[in-house]
Amino acid sequence: MRMKAITSIHILCFMLLVSVAFAQQNPVDSLKKLLSRPTPDTARVLLLDQLSYALMYSKPLVAMQYAREGLELAKKSKFSKGQVRNMNRLGSILRFTSNYSQALQMHFGSLKLAESINDQEGIARTLNNIGILYLEQKDAKKAIEYFRKTQTVAQQIPDQNLSQIAMVNIATNYALLNQLDSALAYVQTAYDLANNSKSSTTNTLLISLGNIYYRMGRYSLSLKYYRLSLPYLKAVENNRLLSQTYFEMAQVFKGMNRLDSCFYYARQALELSQAANNVKYTFEASSLLSSLYDSTDKNRAYDYFRLAAAAKDSMFSQEKVKQVQNLSFNEQLRQQELIATQEAYENRQKIGGLLGILGVFLIVAFILYRNNLQKQKANKLLQRQKEEINLQRDKAEKALTELTATQNQLIQSEKLASLGELTAGIAHEIQNPLNFVNNFSELSVDLIKDLKEEIEKTEQDKEYISELFEDLSQNQEKINHHGKRASSIVKGMLEHSRASTGERALTDINALCDEYLRLSYHGMRAKDKSFNADYKTDFDENLPKINVVSQDIGRVLLNLINNAFYAVHQRKQLFNDKNYTPSVSITTKQLGNTVEIVVKDNGLGMSEATKAKIFQPFFTTKPTGQGTGLGLSLAYDIVTKGHGGTLKVESVEGEGATFAVQLPFSTINGK
Repeated sequence: MRMKAITSIHILCFMLLVSVAFAQQNPVDSLKKLLSRPTPDTARVLLLDQLSYALMYSKPLVAMQYAREGLELAKKSKFSKGQVRNMNRLGSILRFTSNYSQALQMHFGSLKLAESINDQEGIARTLNNIGILYLEQKDAKKAIEYFRKTQTVAQQIPDQNLSQIAMVNIATNYALLNQLDSALAYVQTAYDLANNSKSSTTNTLLISLGNIYYRMGRYSLSLKYYRLSLPYLKAVENNRLLSQTYFEMAQVFKGMNRLDSCFYYARQALELSQAANNVKYTFEASSLLSSLYDSTDKNRAYDYFRLAAAAKDSMFSQEKVKQVQNLSFNEQLRQQELIATQEAYENRQKIGGLLGILGVFLIVAFILYRNNLQKQKANKLLQRQKEEINLQRDKAEKALTELTATQNQLIQSEKLASLGELTAGIAHEIQNPLNFVNNFSELSVDLIKDLKEEIEKTEQDKEYISELFEDLSQNQEKINHHGKRASSIVKGMLEHSRASTGERALTDINALCDEYLRLSYHGMRAKDKSFNADYKTDFDENLPKINVVSQDIGRVLLNLINNAFYAVHQRKQLFNDKNYTPSVSITTKQLGNTVEIVVKDNGLGMSEATKAKIFQPFFTTKPTGQGTGLGLSLAYDIVTKGHGGTLKVESVEGEGATFAVQLPFSTINGK
């Protein structure tokens, strides 16, 4: 559908939309009741502004009286912010009544005062109203300048409602330039923001959308948004905006060639605009009615034409335009004076800054001169110090080399100590299956003898022979089972004794934990016959295999379990508490994207100071000769650096300790 041309008269409706209340009006009766009570002057000034605001659309002349009263009281009580509010309100009311020069003068006064007290909200609202006034005077360039200033200040405050107002006014300017797509984009954005924030601007923006869709020739959408806004306008008795909306609906029906509806809404618009002293829409509605009656009733058409002419003269007299231009020129001079004053101040600041910098340079030059004199004296001292530093550096490098070698020896000792403890555990563990092999072998020899004797008899007991064969077969199976178990233990020892290749393989963590728990226990028993402790496991049966370096994780587990058994044994020996039962537990489970292994004991525990240093290299709480202080440090590096996991400790002194190893889920199944 071809886009309709936009008349400058119709575009002005956008400006009037944003000049209305973007927050719900307070009931007039409630405000009057509050005014009847004794209140401080500052509060009374703001109440008068609110009451003027509530009446400005329906009874502008009454509203003007309240605004003037508020302004006088604000001046008397030296309440500058109240002066800004009431001056801005008077400017809007004067604009409604087509007193443009007085309105502009009042707004410029409000802006100057707001700037002097840095009232950002007052500045933004005054800038917006000045832009609206220029838009009514068909000066789109100045209007867009003030609307963009409004949006900038509103975003800095921040004030979302005022920012939405600025966006709609910018859309108005685009509409005036016949750029309807840009105008629609701005209003639609403001409408979406108002809906998302449940803003009170939503219903007013409905009218803006209706106006744009009308001018785009999309009449059905236009009527939809107009009708959505009517209940709100009637509820707040905003006759001024309601008359504008009725006029726009009349225009839509005219475009649809539905003249009965056009006549009806045009008359409604004229009646309400006259009641609300809305001169602009008195002119618009009477002009439309004059054109509608021109072909059917010349007399009525002439009456409406005279009414429109009177309204137009009231709005656009040459004297009023001249006054507005003069005020605009004076405001430009004021702004230029402000800029000149600011530049002069900045120049003085620059000169002062340059003098200060020059003074600093002189001081620096003096200091450099003095330092240069001292530098020669210091050079000889520095040369001697350099020679001494070189000597000390050589000594330090030699000591560092020796320390590195010692550290490597200690690390190897820790690994050998770990291997020794593991070997002791394995030796004790392997003894059990070997005993089974020996016992069942001896029993099998006896069974064979019995079988041989029974076979050599003349009268054989076949049932007995069958039982002997059955027993012999079972013994061989048990010998085979325990032989494989011993072989597995030896294989594990060989794997542990080898240097780690760093290659990962899918590993059953539950089996690994169970194996090293038993090996650690038997190793402790082999070292100290008095050692005894309970141990238990709680494994997650659904735990998947993990892609890790099994020898390295085995060393971590062996170190943590050995420390746990050591802690409970020490507590048992130190306190000799008959009610105390040494206990170590190991738990596995999957936590989200990690697999967790927890080793817990009820031993001595540790203090906060000890816990803070527990993973530091060469730190140990064991007596001299019983620990290198590298076990937990190596375990921490294997878990965090080697496998990208975490190793944490929780402990309460005298109650025990809990070590938790977490491996990231990315290591599961080789992912």
